[in-house]
Amino acid sequence: MLILAGTFYYSSLFAIGLLIGFLVTTLICRKFNINEYSGKQIFVDFGNWKLHLHHWIMGLLLVGLILLGGWRPEIPAFVWGLIAGMIAEDFYNYSDWHEILVKNG
Repeated sequence: MLILAGTFYYSSLFAIGLLIGFLVTTLICRKFNINEYSGKQIFVDFGNWKLHLHHWIMGLLLVGLILLGGWRPEIPAFVWGLIAGMIAEDFYNYSDWHEILVKNG
């Protein structure tokens, strides 16, 4: 019973974080008119190509930094949910989530 209660507690924190992360990311993108048509996107230039830093890429980079930094045990389930919400928002709200490398010009 104790294991079930712990699982429910951490799952609830993760789910609440996911919902809040999704909603906050959506609201920020709407407020600043960030979408695949506005031109307000983050690109890293590599000569003839540019890398489009989608929310899901930035979220995965953040997860990588957390894991490489050894902070995993200190990060609450709620924060993992926030990051997952940011990642999910990109997949759900944007049809260009798969366009990572874009030809310059």
